[in-house]
Amino acid sequence: MSKRSDELHIKLSKIVGADRVRTDKMERLLHNHDLAPLPPLMEMGFKMMPDAVVRPKSAEEVSRIIGLAVREGVPLVPRGGASWGYGGAMPCEGGIVLDMTSMNEIVRMDVDNLEIEVEAGATWQKVIDEAEKAGLFIGYYPSSKPAATIAGWIATGGIGVGTYKYGSVKNNLRNMEVVLPEGQIINTGFDYVSDHSAAYNLNDLFTGTEGTLGIVTKVTLKAVPAPEVVKPISIMYPTLIELYPMMHAITRKRIQPLHIAFVDEHHSRYLKAMGKHTPGDGAILNVVLEGDKVSVEHEESVIAELITEHGGTRLSDEDAQHEWEENPYEFRVREVGVSAALAEVVVPMTEFTDTIEDLYTLIKSMKMEASVIGMLGDRNTVLLMPYYLYVEKKLVKSMASLSFGNKVGNLSMEHKGRPLGFGLFFAMNLKKIRRDGAPVMYDIKTVLDPYDIMNPGKMFEGMTRYGMPMPGAMMGMGMAMMALGKKVLPKDKGFTKAVKDHDPERGHHGGGEEKAPAPKEKA
Repeated sequence: MSKRSDELHIKLSKIVGADRVRTDKMERLLHNHDLAPLPPLMEMGFKMMPDAVVRPKSAEEVSRIIGLAVREGVPLVPRGGASWGYGGAMPCEGGIVLDMTSMNEIVRMDVDNLEIEVEAGATWQKVIDEAEKAGLFIGYYPSSKPAATIAGWIATGGIGVGTYKYGSVKNNLRNMEVVLPEGQIINTGFDYVSDHSAAYNLNDLFTGTEGTLGIVTKVTLKAVPAPEVVKPISIMYPTLIELYPMMHAITRKRIQPLHIAFVDEHHSRYLKAMGKHTPGDGAILNVVLEGDKVSVEHEESVIAELITEHGGTRLSDEDAQHEWEENPYEFRVREVGVSAALAEVVVPMTEFTDTIEDLYTLIKSMKMEASVIGMLGDRNTVLLMPYYLYVEKKLVKSMASLSFGNKVGNLSMEHKGRPLGFGLFFAMNLKKIRRDGAPVMYDIKTVLDPYDIMNPGKMFEGMTRYGMPMPGAMMGMGMAMMALGKKVLPKDKGFTKAVKDHDPERGHHGGGEEKAPAPKEKA
């Protein structure tokens, strides 16, 4: 243990108690990455090992920890469920990781005012379950809801389940309690009423900041009355390209599904190879309706007419329900022991077909075992989440996992879209994506975080462990070289081999013998 770790352990213990401070090597190793394992070479450029991990239980404790960090000149990295994969919740300059998962209580379940006040470290699954018990419905959440925390998804400001109908998380915030980088505790909005006024909307300001402007400690979320019916519908097509006309047609009708998502034919085949229950080898369009019985029946009849017009095989209600229940486990292919590098980009609906074709060309050129899944954010915004399967122990292919995300991001921008997040790995994209708005963001960051201690190196290009800035051009060039190197390697077979070695009895999500697929219904 380093001298700095020893000193921080003593000083942090005076704030929260010794039982909520950890500086042992194992604990720090558990907090030096997020969802995706990192290539060992990243350690050469960044100090990813934190000096200490602390678990606060109140905004006041967070404020005092920030005061300590300012005095000591130590970076702070807020961390929730770490279910993201861009390096947003990991250190790059060492420092203190604020593990917010101890702040996980439901503060207030307000049925009369249709809102829920919750601490930042609670998972979305917990909030959804507690809302359901009270007769309320949270219709928007990240697809990683079992692990993702309330503030974690706010920090990434992403698209998720239910965004098509209810909007993103920022559209459903009443208020947040935020601790600023100089220790002030503020409220960003209002409980009970919407923040529609002439003043700056602070809810929006602190959404999507990736923890660079402050620490969210409490949130008040909007809810709606629980629906009478939730009806999933699944339609299969031979390929993702052939699925597009039906998906496009739904968005041009005056119906409002809760959720519209898809998986390609490669994803289905991977699951089948693992022995998982899947309705077939094709691409699947999943549409989820919710509301009162009459409105759901009407929307279902519209979709049935579109299936008749655009073809496709409507799957049984049992299969559709299975697809809906498995939604939070979209990367279950990892169960066989491979890693999955995920990219997240958005493109216009009108660019969908061309983007998919270019994605498959990229995957083929890089000789990858990969798939494309995704969902709709609104009637013209498609979220694509291509993932690449690789064996972490193989260094070059592990490094290629970063270049894959970079390539996919560049491809999305060629199709009038953009990558969804920045984190450590894609901070170089901020100027490219936000263009003349980027300097304004730098100014906001400088004013609110004058000591640059709040999650440094994320969103804004940071410093290497040698005290030198990491220019975006250098990072981009490095990733391009990794991608080029990947193209000359033999074709990936890591997943195929892992499947042969996999014991299905040890699977995490319904392993072992799977039931036979239910009969399909022809529309």
